[in-house]
Amino acid sequence: MGSKTNKTNQVGKISVRLTLVCVLLIVCLISVSQLQAQGFSDKELILKTIDYKLDLKIDYENEKILGNCQLTVFNPSEQPIRHIPLTLYRLLKVTSVKDGQRVDLSFTQQVLSFEDWEQLQVNYIEVSLKNPIQQGERKTISIQYQGYLLGYSETGMRYVKDRVDEEFTIIRPDCKAYPEVGYPSWKVNRAAGLQSFNYLVNVTVPESLVVANGGKLVSRVSTNGLVTYSYRNIKPAWRIDVAIAQYGILEDKVNMLRVFHFQEDKEGARMVLDAMRKTMELFTDWFGPLRDSQGFAVIEIPEGYGSQTDVTCIIQTRSAFQSKEQLYQFYHEISHLWGVEARDPLPSRFESEGLGMFLQYLAQEKLENKKGALEKGAQRLSASFRQKCQKNPKCREVPIIDYGKEMLTDLSYSKGMILFYVLYKLVGEDEFFKIMGTFYQKYNQTGATSDDFVNHAKEVSSVDLTKFFEEWVYGTESSEYIINEIPIEEIVKKYRW
Repeated sequence: MGSKTNKTNQVGKISVRLTLVCVLLIVCLISVSQLQAQGFSDKELILKTIDYKLDLKIDYENEKILGNCQLTVFNPSEQPIRHIPLTLYRLLKVTSVKDGQRVDLSFTQQVLSFEDWEQLQVNYIEVSLKNPIQQGERKTISIQYQGYLLGYSETGMRYVKDRVDEEFTIIRPDCKAYPEVGYPSWKVNRAAGLQSFNYLVNVTVPESLVVANGGKLVSRVSTNGLVTYSYRNIKPAWRIDVAIAQYGILEDKVNMLRVFHFQEDKEGARMVLDAMRKTMELFTDWFGPLRDSQGFAVIEIPEGYGSQTDVTCIIQTRSAFQSKEQLYQFYHEISHLWGVEARDPLPSRFESEGLGMFLQYLAQEKLENKKGALEKGAQRLSASFRQKCQKNPKCREVPIIDYGKEMLTDLSYSKGMILFYVLYKLVGEDEFFKIMGTFYQKYNQTGATSDDFVNHAKEVSSVDLTKFFEEWVYGTESSEYIINEIPIEEIVKKYRW
């Protein structure tokens, strides 16, 4: 009888435990669903990052990042801000947050999926402030964090294979390797536009390694087998990129150019340095001098990691260091230096990426004497655009001006290139360079919208471009021309009177 009673009591206890576990699971699920259902997509990202100090120690033995960032934000709105939203890589954990007086601030953190990109998971941190940030005020907080990087290949961003490895390590916003102001919403973060801030980054690594960055090297200090590199930005930046490897460095001190290269690619680095010098001379001749040019760096990264351009740096994949046939990638990235910051809430990027694609082929013709490179590039990208329209009919129905709103900015690489090719043929080379050069010189300090670009081109050109822009920027007739494989020369004739 006692045995049965004990068994009954044990079963009862197990039942209670199971019930408690189920209740806790339900509460957790409700909490998660509530947090995810707060409507991040309805929020507005108001705070602006204006200063960033980042201290990193790379722990190669445990494959971890140990970070401390001092983040200064500014409130330009009339609305008092009581919380600072931050995103960080999903395997990086915040251990403390303090205010400017080193007083602990309360915060929450939880791994969440982006509302409009479910595969993209981040650690979402919300910092509660003791006193709200009023209009015109700034606030500095210090965030300690640590953890691991294992890439974002599951999101479709296969180039983001970032991890801590002595052979090669990269710290960049693509993998959210340091805290950034933002919400788990692609739409909301994009609508806020690019940040513009100053930074000081200190990175400590084993002495055998070199830390590369596009800023000015402030110091290099060695202690007990470790070395700390300190870099300060040259111009206001919208991202921080740090690459770590056994780099060699080539310099052109006259033109303030640097190339960080893998040891086995020294000859390729010489080729890149020479190409960089010639490309910048070519684009300066076409578009005029760069504003406030104070130095520029190229950093070699392994193949498959994706090239990227910042205001004073190009992160370039290894292929461009190993073959002259791949230097067109380099021409593309250099062209962005003459880019104008987009002021549209959701830019289509055709003025940046479409123009970059066009210029990479044009530079190939000029610098490498590759006749027909422009035409072949246009044919290749026309075929790519047609293929995307077959897979997604929406591609032919959305005008290029709305690519940002409709999340179709990838099309700006293909259709945007064709747009500039037709414009180039329509107005002629000299006038094309005049349009693009005067646009850069006029708007490089203030930024511009797509409408600003259209209006500027119409004002500068001796050709009436009204119908051209109606069909290529604001309409979809141009998509039909590409889909129906109408030759470029036939398209150009439509706009000649």
